[in-house]
Amino acid sequence: MKKVDPRVKKTRNFLKNALLELIDEKGFDAITIGNLAEKAEVNRVTFYQHYHDKYDLLEQTIEVMLQHFIETVEPKKRGDLITHKQETSVVYLNLFQFVYDNRKFFKIMLGENGASLFQDRMTKSIEHFVSDTLDMLVPDKSSMDIPQDIIVHYVSSASIGLIKYWVQSGMKYSPDYMAKQLTVLERHGPINTTIGK
Repeated sequence: MKKVDPRVKKTRNFLKNALLELIDEKGFDAITIGNLAEKAEVNRVTFYQHYHDKYDLLEQTIEVMLQHFIETVEPKKRGDLITHKQETSVVYLNLFQFVYDNRKFFKIMLGENGASLFQDRMTKSIEHFVSDTLDMLVPDKSSMDIPQDIIVHYVSSASIGLIKYWVQSGMKYSPDYMAKQLTVLERHGPINTTIGK
C-alpha cells in the first residue's frame, strides 16, 4: 500500500476539521469552497488538489469514519456475538466506546446542522453489519420466527436512534452503561424489560 505524504495527510486533516466546524456553524448546504479554504488556512487551488468539491470532501470524510467504525465494532470471533446471563455485548461495548472516542465528529454529524448523508450511511452500515451477524449465527433462515429483513431494520433503527439520543443529550451515561442497556433491551425487548420480564 502506498504511503501517504505527511504534508498531504496534514492538509486533508485541516480540510476535514474545517468541514466539521463549518457544518456545526452553518450546516453543510451553506458551506462554500471559499469558507473551507479560509477555515483550513489553505488556498482554493490547494483544496482542488485534494477534492473535486465539497461533496467529495464530505463523502471521503464519512467513508473514512465509517470504515474505522466497522473495523472497530466488527466481532473478532463468533463468541463475541453471543452473551450469557448478565454479560454485556462486546460488540455494543466497542460501538459506544468508538462513538465516545470520536464524540466531536458524532455530535456534529448527528446534531441539528449535521449532514443527513452521514446518518443514512451509518444506518446502512449497521444494517449490513446486523445482516452479516445473523448470517453467521443463523445460517438456516427457515428456523427464524421473524423474517431477517424485519430484524435487521428493527435493530439498526434502534441502535442509530439510541446513539443519536446519547450524543445529543451530552453523553450523560458512560459507554459501558449504554452498552449494557442495549444488551438488555436486545435480549429481553423493551416491554419485558420495563415490566420485569
